[in-house]
Amino acid sequence: SVDICGIVVNYRQPVPFTSQAGRELVKREITVADDTATSIVVALWGERATKEDKAFEGNPLVCLKGVTVKEFKGGRSGSLEQAGVMVFDSDLRDAQRVRQWWAESGKSANLTSLSLAQEGIADLQTIQMKALPCTVDVCGVIVSFKPSFSFTSQAGKELVKREIVVGDHTGLSMQVTLWGDRAQQADTNFDGQPTILLRGVLVKEWNGGRSGSLLEAGAMELSPTAPEAEKVRAWWSQGGSTQSLTALSQEGGGLSAANLASGRVSTLAEMRQAAERVSNQPEVHSVVARLALVQTKKQGETQPLLYMACQEPRPDSSLLCNKRVGEDGYCPSCNRAGKTAPRMNIRCRFADYDDSAWLTTFHEAAQSVLATTAQAAKDMEANAGRDALEASIRRRYFSQPLQLTVRAKLDSYQGEARPNITCIDARPLQRGVHGRVLLKGIKEMLAQAEATLAA
Repeated sequence: SVDICGIVVNYRQPVPFTSQAGRELVKREITVADDTATSIVVALWGERATKEDKAFEGNPLVCLKGVTVKEFKGGRSGSLEQAGVMVFDSDLRDAQRVRQWWAESGKSANLTSLSLAQEGIADLQTIQMKALPCTVDVCGVIVSFKPSFSFTSQAGKELVKREIVVGDHTGLSMQVTLWGDRAQQADTNFDGQPTILLRGVLVKEWNGGRSGSLLEAGAMELSPTAPEAEKVRAWWSQGGSTQSLTALSQEGGGLSAANLASGRVSTLAEMRQAAERVSNQPEVHSVVARLALVQTKKQGETQPLLYMACQEPRPDSSLLCNKRVGEDGYCPSCNRAGKTAPRMNIRCRFADYDDSAWLTTFHEAAQSVLATTAQAAKDMEANAGRDALEASIRRRYFSQPLQLTVRAKLDSYQGEARPNITCIDARPLQRGVHGRVLLKGIKEMLAQAEATLAA
């Protein structure tokens, strides 16, 4: 066992549970850092764990005597023994040294966590191939970010989060969620596509893609000086800023991966026929097709491909407003002019081996189809002109097969019910998965033919 003296930089709520031996236990985890700019997660038990939250608030200094340190998930974590001692605001010489460090530079220090696996920085292409869930260090450029917003968790805890999208030299991007003080940093810190180093990002499957969340024990450094950061900065300045990045994360429209997978496998012709017979219950179809055309003009006039949407949080909700705003940024729904962001809304003609169909394709799906972001498209149109934007879109025509999720439902238009067919999700086709689906279909057809001949 070891003795630790440091600053409480993070703490969790106490968690009661029953051990395998049937004992009722209570555990609380705290993260302690010292003047080596290193932190470790330490578990407290029993009465120490159930102390009031205010004992751990405000970054108090704590001395822990009798901490058992063990390897856990590739890192090191501690546990205060029952016979150990926990003292706040000690006057020991070590405590005075740590207290002075915290006051002078510790509050702004970039901490290295012993409790995280030390595998080094992984590029996004490596992360794409890792088994999930996994914990990684990520270095990239913040290509976009959302405003921070507060909400109440199901457990009644007040939380603050912010979502950023990080891209790197592999041509990929991934959404990462920041929490607490890291999320509440000023928007100007994330503006202008700065480089960022994130240590301790938990990556999980979400909505059929991969998304990350920065752990409490993790660390965030803006404009880092690591060699990986210099490599990313060079890539961004030498053409990466105009590159179309492929997103590992799928924002989606509230559909889970299971919902997307449950769509009826159809060709475009089969989807169109089914849509003509759709009832009040929406139908979801899974279609493999390629982008053939994007509508850029309507009745001879230039067709807008983007609009500005309100990014203020809805009242009593963790969701953003996302309503269309006027040219002055005023949102009629929120009754004010606030934060805004561009959103895509395009008409796409998709084609497969048998047919083609025009589908309305909204923001998340549109970004995946065009392999760019709404902000990047807006910047290109503003800086290089509409012709340059349309040329970049044309380069996407028939470039790769796409797995489309199409929703058909009845809408009312001028009092008349008519089917509304919308592309609600799009992603590059996973050829191996698609090949297995085709083989399964062939086997079923052969089995059916054999049964018919046998009869």
